[in-house]
Order: sequence, then structure tokens, then C-alpha cells
Amino acid sequence: MSQNLREGFLLVQNVQKKWKTRWCVLEENSFIYHHKKNKSIIIDSLPLHGCSIVCPCTDAIGVNTQGLLKLHLPDGEELYLIAGGSDDRDQWAHVFGAVLRSVSTSMKTSRDKMVFQDFRAHANVSEIIGAIQDPDAGVKADNHLRGGNVFKNCFTGRTIVDWLLRWSLVRNRANGSAMGQALLKLGHVQEVDIKDGTSGISSKFSDSDKLYRFTSINLGAKRNSFYDSTDSDSSSSEDEDDTADKDEFKVKKSKAVKEGFLSKKRTMRKGWKIVKVLARESPPSLQYYRAMFAANVDDKYPSTLISLDSCKVTEVIKPPSSNKGNLDGSGSDPTKGPRFSLVIRTKKGKSFTFRMKDEQEKVEWMTVVNDICSRLSTQD
Repeated sequence: MSQNLREGFLLVQNVQKKWKTRWCVLEENSFIYHHKKNKSIIIDSLPLHGCSIVCPCTDAIGVNTQGLLKLHLPDGEELYLIAGGSDDRDQWAHVFGAVLRSVSTSMKTSRDKMVFQDFRAHANVSEIIGAIQDPDAGVKADNHLRGGNVFKNCFTGRTIVDWLLRWSLVRNRANGSAMGQALLKLGHVQEVDIKDGTSGISSKFSDSDKLYRFTSINLGAKRNSFYDSTDSDSSSSEDEDDTADKDEFKVKKSKAVKEGFLSKKRTMRKGWKIVKVLARESPPSLQYYRAMFAANVDDKYPSTLISLDSCKVTEVIKPPSSNKGNLDGSGSDPTKGPRFSLVIRTKKGKSFTFRMKDEQEKVEWMTVVNDICSRLSTQD
């Protein structure tokens, strides 16, 4: 017997585009709605395999989007639902997302190892999925025509790898495919079944024109360990420097002159984490926040503003890492080039280290930061 994971009243749009109040039940494998709370009559029962959820939803015409979310069905149909406000909507989308990822991963048979060690940063998946769903800078879902049919809200595997490379989150296309495989195995993305007579859904990610879509786009609710239950480090606490100076600037922030995803060195623990960094001229600062919050449409999640007033900016170049076990006996790994970092030391003595993919990216950030600092010195 299936377990009821969430139930409650929702407005459901029927085939005549009219809204009806229904008692809805979300189970482990299906979404069921009834005329009344006593569940005596089932109006419809939708199997959830191949479905995806979008929240918030803004493409419905003439509808208040405050409580609106959309369930995308495998046959291309879209079911619009309205919850009792944004909080109730986010909670429904939150549970939908967890259920859909569970359904998606339960159908996978691939046992391919997920290769994380070659990634540019040891990022947990919640950071990647937060960045890749960023409304402004993330992967754009669009309509694609295949075999005379239109498939909505999807993108190609090549698009994912291109995006990871553009934001310097991986070193090469092989690493990008490995990250795509991780997202696929963990249920964050799913292959679109275009039913064209080919071999059907594959458990292996393809860096090609094969179509994929996000299993869950939930931009309204803060991500946590339940939302990213497949990720062992998604609920880890923030570093000390992430909570120190959140209220340092009270003035209105200007538009970012440069932004991107970089690796930031942790202070309390070893290793690096992916953050989204924005350089601003007013106030003269770098603002960063964890990439797992990058897909949110508001500014209520924790971030850190690093004042560039009287700061010292230096660059650090580390040679290729040593590896005594290499077959060529050279003692270095030829596949890993030098590491480029930018270190900012504030007038309070606090240091922040950001790592870039290559020298070009380092030069771009150094130029922007130095330009902001030079304007400060001119004003003084």
C-alpha cells in the first residue's frame, strides 16, 4: 500500500480550462485527486514516472501566480495547480520534487561509477543544481521539435556540458558528461522520452542532442537536506566567514559589473565550495553566496559582502600538482595545469581566496577588482 506523503486542497484546472477545488493526495508513485476530502470518488490518478514539477510557474495567462505550480506530464500535457499561497505552493513543490527524484532514480539500472575526483571543485550536487537552475545565468529550458512533436521545458545534453564549461565548473567535456551522469543518476534531470521508435530511455547521460529536463524546478523554497536527500553534504553548515558581515552594507546594491561561479576556499574545514560571486561598484564590494541558493528569485538567502575599501588584492599561481604514481615517472600530472587564485585581504585582516579555472578567468576578475579599487583610491 502506497504511503500518503502530502494531501490537501488544491485548485486543479480541468480540460475545459476551468478551476475546480479538489482534495489532492501525493503518494510514492502517483498523484490522485478527489471530489471531496473523504476520498470516496477518484477523479484521476496520475503515475509520476516521467513527470516534472515547475515552481513558481509564470506562463499561465490570467492567473495569479502566487500559489501556482505546474506538473509536466510525460505525454506533453501540463497540469496547473493552485495552492493556498506561496508557502503552501513551495511545500507542495518541495515534496513533489523529492518524490519525482525518487521515482526517477528507482528506474535506473546503470551502475556506472560517478567520477567526481576530476572535477574542478569537489562540489556537492545541491550547489550544481542550484547554479544550473539560476533564472538569469542557468541552463535555459525551451521547446524542441522532434519527429513532428513539440517537447516543452527541455534542453539537450550538449547544452548542460556547454554550460558547465562556460561557468568553469568542469575542466573538459568528459568531466561535464560525468557531472551530467551524476545529475541523471541522482534524479535531478531526466531524459525526455520522445517515443520515436529508438531504444527508449537510456540510463547513461549523453553529451549530444538528446533531450533532458529538470525533474524539479523549485525556485521558491530554501533547499535543505530533504530537498537534496541524494546529496550527502547538501545541508552542511556555512563557514564562519559566511556569517560575519551580512549587515555591513545597508545601502541599495548596484547592478553587478561581473558575476560568475567560482571556487572559494573554506576557512573552518578543508576543501573548496562553489559560490556565485558578483562584483559591484556601489557599494564597492564582492558579494557571494552558496551556489545552492543561486536559483532563488529573491534576496532573502544568506550572502556575504566583502568591502573592497582599503583591501589588498593578490594573485596566487600554483604549479601542477605532484603525483608520484604517474606512469611517465615525471612526478607531475600532465592533465592538471597550474591553479590560479585571487586572494582578498580586508582592512580587518580577513582573507578570502577564490580559485579560477585558468589564467584568462583570473585576469578578468583581477581587472574588474583592481578597477573598482582604483576608483576608490581616486575618490579618496
